[in-house]
Amino acid sequence: MDESTKTAILEASDRAAIQKVLGLYCRAIDRLDVELLKSVYHTDGVDDHGAICANAHEFADRIIAMLREVCVHTLHTVTHTVIDLQGDRASAESYYLAIHTVEAGDEAISKFFGESYLNAEQAAGRTAQRHEYLCSGRYLDQLARREGAWRILRRKMTNEWGVCRAEQVVKEGVPGAFAVAGSRDRGDPVYLLLSH
Repeated sequence: MDESTKTAILEASDRAAIQKVLGLYCRAIDRLDVELLKSVYHTDGVDDHGAICANAHEFADRIIAMLREVCVHTLHTVTHTVIDLQGDRASAESYYLAIHTVEAGDEAISKFFGESYLNAEQAAGRTAQRHEYLCSGRYLDQLARREGAWRILRRKMTNEWGVCRAEQVVKEGVPGAFAVAGSRDRGDPVYLLLSH
């Protein structure tokens, strides 16, 4: 095997490992799996999510607790990523889309969206239903390979679009027939899949 082929194979392997880290972040957030979330960061990593900028393991504890308290469901996805490799370091720009569903009621809506939003939704008569926050932006990551494992060393999140609204799910017909929810814990079907 010539040197350029070896290099190409190693780069493909590194890119696949980094993509897996980015995907595991989404699983960890949506399944509220704090240990999995910590595993995608180096112990000295930092995550800057705007409202929370902290050591990545502290961020993991705080964000999982917050999502557990205020959301009944979340769905995070990385839509595409550009990865630049530099030996045992890499940078990645990943576009994301995230959906957060918040329980109905004044307290939950106020806690997540704030008082002005709550007041407007009270006036419109929409606080007896769930609300959702859809947002998109980018994860800007510095990653490092240590002891053979790629993990996030620094993450800066941008949030470049969002919409807040009363949930608009139809629970009958085709949407209702195909509504299959996951769970926000290790009881989710993905963990059963992984155990085989």
